Amino acid sequence: MSAALSAAASDWTDIPVATPGLVLDLDVLDRNLDEMAAIARSAGVELYPHAKTHRMADAGRRQIARGAHGLCVAKLGEAEAFADAGIERLFIANPIFGAENGARALALSRRADALFATDSVDAAASIGAVFAAAGEKVRMMLAIDSGLGREGVSPAKAVDVAKAISGAPGVDLVGIYTHEGATYGAKDKADLEARAVAAGELMVGIAKAIRAEGIKLPIVSLGASASARAVAHVPGVTQIRPGIYAFNDVGQIALGNATLDTVAVRVIGTVISHPDPDRACIDAGSKSLSTDLVPAAAHRHEYPGMGMIVNAPGWVIDKMSEEHGWLRWQGEGEPTPLPVGTRLEIVPNHVCMAFAMLRRAAILRDGKLTGTWEGFGPGSSE
Repeated sequence: MSAALSAAASDWTDIPVATPGLVLDLDVLDRNLDEMAAIARSAGVELYPHAKTHRMADAGRRQIARGAHGLCVAKLGEAEAFADAGIERLFIANPIFGAENGARALALSRRADALFATDSVDAAASIGAVFAAAGEKVRMMLAIDSGLGREGVSPAKAVDVAKAISGAPGVDLVGIYTHEGATYGAKDKADLEARAVAAGELMVGIAKAIRAEGIKLPIVSLGASASARAVAHVPGVTQIRPGIYAFNDVGQIALGNATLDTVAVRVIGTVISHPDPDRACIDAGSKSLSTDLVPAAAHRHEYPGMGMIVNAPGWVIDKMSEEHGWLRWQGEGEPTPLPVGTRLEIVPNHVCMAFAMLRRAAILRDGKLTGTWEGFGPGSSE
């Protein structure tokens, strides 16, 4: 951990929330939202923040109010919940399949401007058949594997698959998309920018090849907070879908995209055990913070453990049980005492997991607690 971060002052632990608890500073959030909206405007691209990061209606509405064009989500249930909350433009960026999901997609498309994802002809046809039977067309995006190796067709197959999908009854192929997650492995800022630009240029090249076959394909969409600032300015990219940027986390700090001052959230935990000078436990375990390390192995020496303890430098969350964070002293000299009852301010390594686990955020404005935001229930992930 850098000296600047380890020396940072903290008053988050004075906030009267039960632990483990998630606290969100609206002032920092708004600055982050405004920054990314300005980047999108300057680049002339649409901003569809990935709302699976928070799954909160209040957060989604705030993103739209501060310049986002729509929201990206992972599941149909999330899209339905955000539509219920008044969000009018949605991109469900996980492939869907089958008549049951087709019926839900059709119902959703009748109350929101919705885009749906696919990476196979069979899956697209299964959704298109439902729309065709209703005399309508589903607007679909083809997933491309840009190096992560998750979902998405390989670039070499993209043109042939796009042609087949665009010919399926009830389907209107309107774009291609990718999650350029391989950018998270960047070893430094220059490497990150190079990876981001390469992903953007790859997608633009694929789009040109598909358009050469007579498919209009107006949308070229990329989605990762790691790379959003760079890919937005790649000529031919039309949409970005970052999610973590709104709140930031240790992963974004390690990549150079954030500082402690631009992280809008903290998990507050309490020391519940301190049996030896060099070990302690807190009440925030894997069900609060997850066991994620920072994404790139190159950064794990500087940012060790499973979250950054801001107000107790030298202590590291070395291991997790479901309800225990195992703290070990890795600082210089004798361990700093952590009396039982001490409240600790923790920046999550992966903020999406903190939201998913805790599902409620205490809200600060001007340093004062003003209320809470609630996340969607388990059914919204279906």
